[in-house]
Amino acid sequence: MKTESSGRPSVLVLARDPDEAADVADALESVTAAPASVDATDSPPSVDSTDPTPSVDDLTAADVAVVLDAEGLDAVRGRDRFCRVVAFVDDPASEPATDPVVDAISTTPADLDATLRWLAGRDESGIDRDDPTRTPSRIEQLNAEVTRLASVRSVEEAHRTAIAVSDEVFPEHHCVVGVRDGEWVEPIAASSEVSVEDCDRVRVGRGAVGTAVETGEPVVESRTAEAVPHRTLLSLPVGDDTVLQLASDEDGFDASDRRLAELLASHVEETLDRIRVDEALRAERDHLLALFSNVPDPAIAYDYVDGDPVFHRVNDAFEETFGYDAERVIGESVDDFIVPPTDEAESEAMELNERLRRGENVRKEVTRETADGYRHFILHVVPIRLDDENVSGYAIYTDVTERREREAALERQNERLDEFASIVSHDLRNPLSVAEGYVDLAIETGETSQLEKAAEALGRMDELVGDLLSLARQGESVGETSPVSIGALARDAWDSVDTGDAELVVDGDVTIDANATRTRELLENVFRNSVEHGRCPANENGDGDAPLTVRVGAAAFRGDDSETEGGFFVEDDGRGLPEVERDRVFESGFTTEENGTGLGLAITKRIADAHGWKVRALSGDSGGARFEFKTSSVTHD
Repeated sequence: MKTESSGRPSVLVLARDPDEAADVADALESVTAAPASVDATDSPPSVDSTDPTPSVDDLTAADVAVVLDAEGLDAVRGRDRFCRVVAFVDDPASEPATDPVVDAISTTPADLDATLRWLAGRDESGIDRDDPTRTPSRIEQLNAEVTRLASVRSVEEAHRTAIAVSDEVFPEHHCVVGVRDGEWVEPIAASSEVSVEDCDRVRVGRGAVGTAVETGEPVVESRTAEAVPHRTLLSLPVGDDTVLQLASDEDGFDASDRRLAELLASHVEETLDRIRVDEALRAERDHLLALFSNVPDPAIAYDYVDGDPVFHRVNDAFEETFGYDAERVIGESVDDFIVPPTDEAESEAMELNERLRRGENVRKEVTRETADGYRHFILHVVPIRLDDENVSGYAIYTDVTERREREAALERQNERLDEFASIVSHDLRNPLSVAEGYVDLAIETGETSQLEKAAEALGRMDELVGDLLSLARQGESVGETSPVSIGALARDAWDSVDTGDAELVVDGDVTIDANATRTRELLENVFRNSVEHGRCPANENGDGDAPLTVRVGAAAFRGDDSETEGGFFVEDDGRGLPEVERDRVFESGFTTEENGTGLGLAITKRIADAHGWKVRALSGDSGGARFEFKTSSVTHD
């Protein structure tokens, strides 16, 4: 159909195949259309034709564009145009019919012919559709009424709407919708003047309705007027399990009736398919949401925005574990809230994000910052699409902190067992052999003086056993703690150690939160170490060993945050610690004395670690050994 004033086509048929476009244009009876082929390899699309064949540029003057395939739709999309777009396809639920650019859908040449007349502003006789004296055609009524199906959200509502549209377009006929239930087709909805209860169910394969459902093809059934209330039945399959039936008191349905009824059936089928897809998606979404919400581990749904993972949804377990309400974190960066602010953790998070954007399924152990501090998790992250560029996914955090702690405790226990085995096999065996030798010698010679040396060896063994028992104590905890005075504990500990002529000086008291029994044991071991290993050689006057002084008092330390932290120290004025030995003095079994056990300072460090204190060995102000203990809180007296 050419516009009289311009001579340009008002209808263009666009397809990749020029012959296909020409066939469709030639088949149109009431309009004159021009074909235009589109080369899918060109960008923007170009028309594979020469003058005077119209080009895609004529869209600016066309009234309607008919697209037959995706290439034809691409030729229309994004171009300057004022025309309407009709998709001519076999399946109204397929591409390109479902594209938002498309204004109308046709599935048969006759339907396309009527749709083009309507969109171009003409009725079947060519009269202007805007003429107020004109009565709208039935195709116009159908196109106007089926728009109601777009807002339908349930199958039952779709059935009722199909009946309502049919009553408007076919006012002289009656309409019934039936649905297959096993081997029967049950009537579901009917025109207002027909009661559903008065409609009979039909066995599949019997009659017009049963045959249409079974074969998937329209069926027209003519019946004698004496036997039935309606003389002609038109049964149209709608999908696999629904049938739309029109009943007429006339002798039959003309071609126009059938085309309109088939078009209505295709719209209803498309609507039912959409509803079923929507219901399936809603059910899947609800199941996933229930699983997401009720999983016992913290879980998040995330989206990538500008390269950062952003919270989309969190479950209750996440809120409880990490201490953030959903309202607080939704839309915020995941890494900013739960990744520890360390270079190692941030680098690990960046690598993780890169892997997820590539579509990798990630499972690894990570450390995250929670409401209770740092905890260890098995992080399992699943992107929406595997092996593809991703912007969304799910992450589940399984807390393995207790397992990690048990493994660490077991590893430390195994280390202690190795220590014990070494001590028992070596250090205990030596004094035991000495004692046995002196006892045998006393028996042979009858000299009881030999038993004194055996008793010394047994005393040595007793000391080793005591140290072993102390080392074997549970080092992870110290039991109940309370404010204790280091000065008072030092004096008690000093009295329980054989210190000889050494002197204790309390150089400023300090109160700390500690377990008194374990702290006194700590001090006893440090004192014993100073007395046994710190005595200086004879002084310049030859008066024997110089007297040893051990000082205990408050100490101040410069913390990592540049604030002063408190604690206490123990320092002697003995011969001190060689620099090369300072890092080893707390090792179990390390000693510089022939008769030393190497356990005293190891026990000291275990007790300090159990309190959460930091301990270090260094040289004192007077050249002796100094041991510093940094505690969490102190009160100076």
